This record gives sequence, structure tokens and C-alpha cells, in this order.
Amino acid sequence: MLSKRAMFLMLLAGGLVGGMWYSTRLLPSLTKGVQTMRKGCGAKAPESFDAFLPRYQADRLFANARTADPLQKVLNGAEGPTTTMVPRTAYRSQELLGEIVKKHGMSVRRDVGQAEVEAGPVIYRFRLQGGCWELWQAES
Repeated sequence: MLSKRAMFLMLLAGGLVGGMWYSTRLLPSLTKGVQTMRKGCGAKAPESFDAFLPRYQADRLFANARTADPLQKVLNGAEGPTTTMVPRTAYRSQELLGEIVKKHGMSVRRDVGQAEVEAGPVIYRFRLQGGCWELWQAES
């Protein structure tokens, strides 16, 4: 029978090997989508909002990769606004912005490094981060 110390060392070795596998195999595959979605933009070549928005409206993988994690959600109620942070797992399968725009139409307001898209009762706020556009806040 193994001593407690030997069992602990075996568990520790297993954890180290498992952790190394996780960091070298699984993490890159999880971040790959976000990395590939940032091609074509950067601090030296900022992305055009006019080029970004149609793709964001139509491509779910692109939209998920270009939405802040967590997304800031602001609800305006009778007692005033309340802000919550929504993780990617909660919003990744929601309706695409393009589908919402088809139902409600949209208006766009732009400023340097910022843009707002109003579609129905929701205002979607985008910002330019490192030359790439991302949705960071939804307010209703």
C-alpha cells in the first residue's frame, strides 16, 4: 500500500501533467476563434466600422469573438439603471444583431473610436480596441 506522501506526490505529478496538457492543447483551441477573428485589423491598421458591422450582423462566430467577455448589460428601470456583467456562455446563442435589425430597423451614431447601433428597444455600444471593433455594452 502506498503511503500518504507517495499518494500526494502521484496526485501532484498527475496534476502537473494534466495542467501542461490543458495549457498546450485545450487553451489554444479555445482562443483560436478569437485570434482568427482579429485578422485584418490592428493598432497600425484600424478596422472600418462600415466593413465590420455587416459581418458582425450576419456571422455568429465573428459576433461572439467580437463581443466583450463579459458583456456589460444595462437595464433602465423605474428605480434607475442597473448594470450586470453577462458571460459569453450566456449570450453566445442569442439572436444575431442582423435578425433584430430586420425586425426593428436601426440607426447608427459614430464618434471617434465609438459607435452606437439602436435597434428596437436596445442600444448596442461598440468601441475600437487595439484597432478592432467590439461590442462592449447593450442598454435597454
